[in-house]
Order: sequence, then C-alpha cells, then structure tokens
Amino acid sequence: MKLFGVRLFMKAGATAGLLLSTIIWGVSFPVVKAALGEMDPFLFVFLRFGIASLVVLCYSIIFKKDLRKLFRSRILWVLGITNAIGFVMEFYGMTLTTASKASLLVNVNVVFMAIFAAHLLNEKMTARTIAGILLGLIGVALITTEGDISRLSGGSVLGDLIVFLGGIVWAYSNIYNKRAATELGMSPMEVTESMTLISTLGLMPFLSLSTWTFNISPLAISSIIYLAIVCTIFGFYLFYRALRELTVVNTGIILLFEIVVAVVIANIFLGEVIPPIGYAGGILIGAGIILVS
Repeated sequence: MKLFGVRLFMKAGATAGLLLSTIIWGVSFPVVKAALGEMDPFLFVFLRFGIASLVVLCYSIIFKKDLRKLFRSRILWVLGITNAIGFVMEFYGMTLTTASKASLLVNVNVVFMAIFAAHLLNEKMTARTIAGILLGLIGVALITTEGDISRLSGGSVLGDLIVFLGGIVWAYSNIYNKRAATELGMSPMEVTESMTLISTLGLMPFLSLSTWTFNISPLAISSIIYLAIVCTIFGFYLFYRALRELTVVNTGIILLFEIVVAVVIANIFLGEVIPPIGYAGGILIGAGIILVS
C-alpha cells in the first residue's frame, strides 16, 4: 500500500512537471514567430541549442561530469539528430505560417507515434489506432487548406507542410526519447545534456543554408535566452523526468495543452486568428490522439 502511494505521488509530480513544460513550450511558438523577424531561422535554431550547449558544458565542468557518457549510445545519437532536424523544419516552416497553426501541426506527432511504435516496438496497429491516424490526417488537411484546395499553391501551405513533416520526425524521435529516459540508466538531466549537445552538432550542417541575418534587439536576445535556458534545458529536463513515470502516448495527451497556450498567446500578442474550419481540424487531431492512446 505504501509503495502504491509513493508510485502515485511520483506520477502526480511527473504530470505536474510535464504540465509546466507544456506551458513553457506553448509560449515558445509565438516567441519564435515574433523573433523570426529579427534573424534567419537556421541561425536562430542553432543559437538556441548552441547557447544551451554552452550552459551544459559549464555545468559539466563545474560539477566534474563525465561528458563521454553523453555520446556513447546509438539511442542518444538518433534522438539528438532527429530532434535537430525536427526543430530546423519547425523554425523554417514558421517563416511561412502562423504560430497557432504550427502548434497544431507539430502536436499531430502523437498520432504518428503509433505507426513508429508498431514498427520499432512491435506494438499492434488496431482498428482504433488506424481510425485515429486517419482523423489526424483529415485534421491536418483542414488546417492547411482551410477548406479551400486553391490554397495548396500558396506559401502558407508550404510552411504548414514543412512544420507537419517536422512533427512526423518528432514522432520518430519521441520513441527514442522514451528509450533514452528509461533504458540507459541515465538521469533526466544527463539525457537533457546529451540531447542538447548532439542536437547542436546535428544543426551545424544547416548553417550552410543561413543568410546570417541577425538584428541585435531586446526581442532577439530575450527570445534566444528564453528558448535556450527555459525551453531547452528546463523544459526538456521536466519532459524526460515525466517520461520515466508516464507512457509516451499519455505524455502526448498532456502535451495537447501546448496548443491551447500557443493559440491564446498568439492571439493576444500577434493578433493571429484561426478560422472555424481550423478549429474543426484541431478537434479532429485531438480526437485522433485520444483514439491512438
């Protein structure tokens, strides 16, 4: 009985921490959208992880941590590289679409995690899972086209699709998130450090696509600090801590609150408005996530 109570307490703590990281990441969408007017997306995402990596390195030196441990596993490398690719697609896609739509399209990754779980973890694809995937895809179609097929030729749809594909990359990455958090005997902080450092290495090739545009402004500096310290180090630490106690898909359901935060903040500060059909698409995505859970 006592063990059950301790377990319940740990799950409650993990859920609370994950909810906090969800709020942090929800705010990040409008922050990124606003700051993209100040700098090139490829440079922006590299600075986010590069500065976070400097903090991680300072932490490791001060507390005399063995950095070699953070690079030894294939799981950690797959996690870091796919994470880097997902963030590149999000930041670049958001130059062409809104923060609100990006938050919806990124979080559809929970639906596609079912496909990768079937392939990598031998989990069965049930009729309910397939229905959830189809609902998620219909929701994505409604969000990107807003019910008008002619919009497929527009730049906004291209941005939507890039962000959506980034979400699929994260669906794959999230399988390795769970494995890194539970199979390697590493603490949540160590997984956070590894993900940050390897993601930074994975982002370096994309700097060749950068225009190196950077306007030094309070918005640019504060956005980078928020994304590097609060979102990357603190947010991911809470996320990996939660993954030790919660399932991947249950974690994804809690992360749905990220969409609510992003839409509300983007509406207040950026004046973004999602049309009714876009909300219908969001509801379908939410239904799809619940079905695959």
